[in-house]
Amino acid sequence: MHKALARFALSLIGSTLLWSTTAVAQPVRALGTVRGMVFDSLTRRPLTDAVVEVQETARLAYTDKQGRFALDSVPIGVQQLSFSSPTLDSLGVYGFAREIDVTADTRGVVLSTPSFRTMYDRLCPAADNAPRDSAIVFGTVYDAATRVPISKASVTLRWYETGGDGRDFLILTPERSTFTADDGVYGICGVPSDLALSTSAAHDSATSGTFSTVVGTSRLLRRDLYVSRELTSAVAADTSARAPRGTGVVRGTVRDESGNALVGALVVLTTVDRTTHTDSLGRYRFANVPLGTQELSVRQLGRGALYRVIDVTGVEGSTHDFVLPVATVLATMNVRGSARVGVDQAGFLRRKRQGFARIVEREEIQKRYDIGAALDRIPGLRTVRSLGTIEVVGSRPDCAGPMNVVIDGVPMFRFRNNPSIPRGQESALPPAGMNGSRLDALAVNDVIAIEFHPSATTVPMEYWQGEPPRCGLLLIWTVFSRWQQ
Repeated sequence: MHKALARFALSLIGSTLLWSTTAVAQPVRALGTVRGMVFDSLTRRPLTDAVVEVQETARLAYTDKQGRFALDSVPIGVQQLSFSSPTLDSLGVYGFAREIDVTADTRGVVLSTPSFRTMYDRLCPAADNAPRDSAIVFGTVYDAATRVPISKASVTLRWYETGGDGRDFLILTPERSTFTADDGVYGICGVPSDLALSTSAAHDSATSGTFSTVVGTSRLLRRDLYVSRELTSAVAADTSARAPRGTGVVRGTVRDESGNALVGALVVLTTVDRTTHTDSLGRYRFANVPLGTQELSVRQLGRGALYRVIDVTGVEGSTHDFVLPVATVLATMNVRGSARVGVDQAGFLRRKRQGFARIVEREEIQKRYDIGAALDRIPGLRTVRSLGTIEVVGSRPDCAGPMNVVIDGVPMFRFRNNPSIPRGQESALPPAGMNGSRLDALAVNDVIAIEFHPSATTVPMEYWQGEPPRCGLLLIWTVFSRWQQ
């Protein structure tokens, strides 16, 4: 054993001496210049502010607004050039490199990312040609407490869109779902690139929060997810009871564009319905926050709102600083004429004048962070949140079951353990007259009005579904309704 170790040590010494001798005797290598551009094939645009680096020498250059770069003093011969950029980092894609045969003056070098077509073929081998609006979301699911990847965790993406067969107007919530591999990695193909995706993950009794994700023009997005049992307990807790305590901390600051502290800004952890305000230094802090991926929002009157997906993990704490810009206010403009009232708006205005319904309108709705918070403003209703979903029930003891809901004149259809709805196929449509929406998929910016009729005597007969709705009816009107002509 000792002899083997000795031979190994000698071989190291011999190698070192040989390297040293060779290094001294090696002539100085000629140097050249490399000029070119970096192109993002995902967005089909030059990459600005990308970093281009020569692996051997660690020399680097930054691309300009046209994606162009110039590297001098590069050793002549075959060299490996790598590039990265904040844009690619935000998508979660990196590690691009290419070998270049460097001469005294090398021009016209193009460094590019793989195209979406290439990535789609590699990540979605069973799929046909990618539709124009098709996108890919991928990432890893972790345990929020240990940061260890989790296998066989479920990941679900849902979105909100309209459809119909020419006779009925439908509001649909298609979805894609999958399970992580042994290394915790998942990938979901065929989701829309321009719509908000309601995103969540779960494993056994652990879950992430449900939050919105928009892929964007790149059509490729990395989104890692953290799940925990703390978050499951917090979301499932009855709002009237004290929510279970978590072990995480979320803190940060809110400032304006000039760096001044914004005092009294409202900060909301939307998943667990926790709120606070910034202090005199613009600081905020949440203690005992359940671990896991969730959504954080910041807003202040006159400055609009910002939303951010955060990962609360079992490490020291989660710090998130915001710069809240002034909301853009358009100049006042006088316009002659008015929009014509549509059928749905006419019926709503008639019932509003009669005074039988309990009504919340758009101005009040848009002050709330989600549709559940808007519904909580209506007496006689109670929302129940469970694993990111929202269900409405009556507050009367004899009406504790799910409330009948009609969206844009169509009864809401509740999916029963349907894990996936293929997009763009006829099977994606529920039966005629049934609505495929989920309340948690409704964005407050899309809701025009909500009216609650607390008993069968006030429910308009056109919305009866068989027997009179003894416990009342909830009508929700969105931008897709026949509100104006």
